[in-house]
Amino acid sequence: MSAAKKSFPERVAAENGGVFRQYREELEWLANFLTGDEKVAAACVVDACALAESENPGFQAWLLEWARLATIRSAVQIQQRRIAQLSSTYVQRRCTHRGHAALSSDWSEILVEETNVLIAKLDVLCRCALVICGLEKRSAHEAALLLGVDPISVEGAYCAAIKFLDVIGCEQLQQHNDFAAVCN
Repeated sequence: MSAAKKSFPERVAAENGGVFRQYREELEWLANFLTGDEKVAAACVVDACALAESENPGFQAWLLEWARLATIRSAVQIQQRRIAQLSSTYVQRRCTHRGHAALSSDWSEILVEETNVLIAKLDVLCRCALVICGLEKRSAHEAALLLGVDPISVEGAYCAAIKFLDVIGCEQLQQHNDFAAVCN
């Protein structure tokens, strides 16, 4: 998963055919984050190497976007039942902020660095909302269509995930500065 840290969120340019190896590791991270299970995640990953027939950089960028979406859809299908169950919880815990922004590169790095903590602490709907809205920069409505749930539940799950990321970011700041920082 170390290559995901290097290429996430910014994609590393293709060099000597290694581009798809890097993409595969990113896709493996993505599927693992969404499913919380490395074995299940392996089955979700679309092998971009097998699909590639061209060295055209424009094609490679499109291919990665397509492979990411296909991987997300596969992971969502596997988790669909649990996502539907969790949806009602987040409809009740609505986001009052409305319109959380997509994740910045700093937050994306924290997401990758703290993958195991986030998998353990966030449910699958929060993780999916975090990936679709935060990393993929899709609207709550688009995420809801992909997840098969109400946009309000996506907003609530994304809000909960963002709040948890804030806590992790604050803890990292405290550890890095070796003092008690004030976090809200």
